[in-house]
Amino acid sequence: MTRVVMMTGAALAGCVALGVALPLAASSPYPTAGQGDWIIQATLAQPTAAPEQPATAQVAQAPAETSVDKIVIPTRSLVVVTPPRPSPVKTRASREEFAARWKATGIPASDQAADAQPTGTVRFALASESTAIVEPSQSRTPQVDVPAEAARVKPQERKVEAPPPKPKPPVDPMAAVDDYLWQVYMRTPVKKDSSGDFTWKDPAAAKRIHMSLKDYVIRGMDADFREQLYAAGHAMDAAGLRWSMLSAFRDDYRQALAAGFKARPGNSQHGGSRAVGGYGYGRAIDINNVEGDDEQVWHWLDAHGAKYGLRRPMPGYDPAHIQAGGEYHRVAASLREGRTHMAAAVPVSHKPEKQAAVRSRRPRTAM
Repeated sequence: MTRVVMMTGAALAGCVALGVALPLAASSPYPTAGQGDWIIQATLAQPTAAPEQPATAQVAQAPAETSVDKIVIPTRSLVVVTPPRPSPVKTRASREEFAARWKATGIPASDQAADAQPTGTVRFALASESTAIVEPSQSRTPQVDVPAEAARVKPQERKVEAPPPKPKPPVDPMAAVDDYLWQVYMRTPVKKDSSGDFTWKDPAAAKRIHMSLKDYVIRGMDADFREQLYAAGHAMDAAGLRWSMLSAFRDDYRQALAAGFKARPGNSQHGGSRAVGGYGYGRAIDINNVEGDDEQVWHWLDAHGAKYGLRRPMPGYDPAHIQAGGEYHRVAASLREGRTHMAAAVPVSHKPEKQAAVRSRRPRTAM
């Protein structure tokens, strides 16, 4: 059934197309050659003039009607119509014409009189205008009569004082001592003893308090103790002994890392907080011989250490341990005076009386 309806609709659509669309497509709104050789032109009829009427009587006029006239023009006769020429376009004046019409004039006299100083203003005017050109004067500075005596007087020369020299930074009297002891410390880059290799311990302790290794192990010791080591060290160098330090300053943290026979953290002479006061007050080191025979260095200290205020308190338990002994502050002051001749300018780190009192109250412990 559906197929029949679709076929019927298609047939009707075809009939409509043949009956309506085809004739419309074949037709044309323009005349063909068989219908006549003419075209239609539309012209507007001129309106006729209406007679004059009184103003009181207003009569509506009929609008102009448009009439269409048929004019037959043969198609084969062609008339050439020349198009009208366009009027010339006005263009901008050239640069030469503009310069001819205008001229640069100076400042008018009326305007110039009102100005206090020449302004250099340029005024443009037409050539037909007559404006006087006024040249500005070269200088308006009033002349002042200077007496001849004043001209001969020379101004007083101003002396420019040189800035005072910058003061030189004070020289650290312990710089040479610290450099020497640091060099001695680095003579043995690998630190080890019977307990094993402990090279990492000093750098770890210095890093913990954000300090360089030199400042930690060298400047952590007492200044007077460093003076003693400086003098005794040079004497050992002169004797042909290449001595070095296995351990120098040790705070409580570094003391806890030590192995073997040792004092408790806080009680070490290397820099314990309770024993000596911590950083800057260490007065003990562990000494060795770079060439291997440590006993040569130890025996030299036993024979000559008292001259420099140094001693080995425990040669049996801890033979490498040496520390300051006796009135070492007075010994250090004497050694410093002989080295720098400036004993009065260098402050003493500790008073001997106070150190003697501390030693008398402190129990004897392992170092």
